[in-house]
Amino acid sequence: MFQSLHPNLKIRLGLNFFQKLTQTAIFPFLTIYFVRQFGATETGPLIVLTMIASFITSLYGGLLSDRYGRKRVLFIGEMLRFVCFIGMAIAGSHVMNSAVLLFIFFFLSHLLSSAITPANEAILIDDSRPEQRKYLYTLSYWIMNGSIVIGSLIGGFFFEQYLFSLLVSAAFLSFGCVFFIYLKLEDHYHSVRTKSRKTTRMWTGYKTVIKNRLFLKYLIAGILTLSLELQLTHYLAIHFAETLHAVPFFHFSLDGTKILGLLRAENTILVLLLGLVLMRWTKSISEHALLYTGVTLFSLGFAILPVSNDFSMLVLATACFTFGELLYVPIHQAMLARLIEDHLRSQYLAVNGLRYRGALLIGAISVSAYNVVSPGWMAITYICFGILAIFFYRSILKELDKCQPLELKKAS
Repeated sequence: MFQSLHPNLKIRLGLNFFQKLTQTAIFPFLTIYFVRQFGATETGPLIVLTMIASFITSLYGGLLSDRYGRKRVLFIGEMLRFVCFIGMAIAGSHVMNSAVLLFIFFFLSHLLSSAITPANEAILIDDSRPEQRKYLYTLSYWIMNGSIVIGSLIGGFFFEQYLFSLLVSAAFLSFGCVFFIYLKLEDHYHSVRTKSRKTTRMWTGYKTVIKNRLFLKYLIAGILTLSLELQLTHYLAIHFAETLHAVPFFHFSLDGTKILGLLRAENTILVLLLGLVLMRWTKSISEHALLYTGVTLFSLGFAILPVSNDFSMLVLATACFTFGELLYVPIHQAMLARLIEDHLRSQYLAVNGLRYRGALLIGAISVSAYNVVSPGWMAITYICFGILAIFFYRSILKELDKCQPLELKKAS
C-alpha cells in the first residue's frame, strides 16, 4: 500500500514528522522557560494569546491555501519558520540571552505552524484515493506519535543545557523541509479564482463551511472524543495526583504522577507497536462497526480511570482506550474527505482546528469542576460523551450512505 501512495503523500508524511519533531522538542519546554523568566502569572495570558492568534492565523492559512495552492503556502510558511528558528537561536544564545525576543519569535513560529497546517492536511486528501485513506491516516497517526516520542526525549534531555544547539538544529531541519518543498513537492490543486479580492468576499467560503450541517455534527463528535483524551492532562491528572499516593507495583510504590506518566507511555508504545498491525487485522471488518466499537472502547477505557485505584485495572483501562483510539481515529479522519467541498478543503480543515480548542475548553472546565464533580459522575460523563459521539457519527454516516460517494459523482 505504501508503494502505491502518491510521491506528494510520502513527502508530506516525512515533512510532518520533522515539523512535529521540532515542535515537540522545543515548544512545550519553552513554556517552562518563559515561566521561569516572566513568572506564571504573566506567562499564562501570553500562552492564551498565542493559542487564540494561532487559530485566527490557521483560518487565513486555509483561505490562502485554497486560493493560491498548497505548495506556495507551505514554501513561504516554512521559509519564515526557518527565519524564526534562527531568530530564536540568536535570542537564546549567551551573546544576547533575551527572553522577550525569544518569545516574539516563538509567537511568530507558532502562528506560522498554524498557518501551514491546513495546507499540509489538504495534501492528504488532494493526492489520495478513497480506498487509501484509512491506511494513510493510520500511517500518519503512527508517524506523528513516533515524532512526539522522539521529540519529547530530545527536548527532555537537551533543553536545559543545550537550548542554543537545539534551536540551531531545529533551524537546519526547517531549512531541509524548505528544500524538499521547493524541489520535490508538486501542487496538483487548481484554485477557483474569483473576480473580487475584497475581504468580505474572501470570507464567503467560511460561511459555507459553517452552514454545512454534517460537518458541524462531525466537528462536535470530534470535540467529544478528543476531550476524553485531553482528560489525561486535566481532570485525571489532578485526580491521580490527589488520590493515588502509594499504589503497590511489584516491590515498588507509585504515586499518582508516576502512574500517569506510565499510563501515557503505555498508550504511546501501544500505538507505535499495534497501529499498523491492527489495521491489517481489521481490514475485512466494516468501517461502521470499527468506528462504533472504537468509540465505545475509547470512552469505556476512560470511564474506568477515575473510579479505579488498582494499578493493573488502570493498565487494562489504558489498553482499552488505546485499542479504541486505534480503531476510530483513522476512520474519523478519513470521513472528513467525504464531508468537504474540493475548492474549500483547506478552509474546512482550518475550521476543523476548533476540535482541539473545543476539547481544551472542556478540559479547562473539568479542572474547574474537580472539587464539585465526583469521580463516579465524571466516569458517567465520559460514557455519555461516547454515546453522543456515536449518535452524531451514526447520523452522519446514515446521510452519507444515502448519497453517492463524492468520488463516483466526479467520475460520472
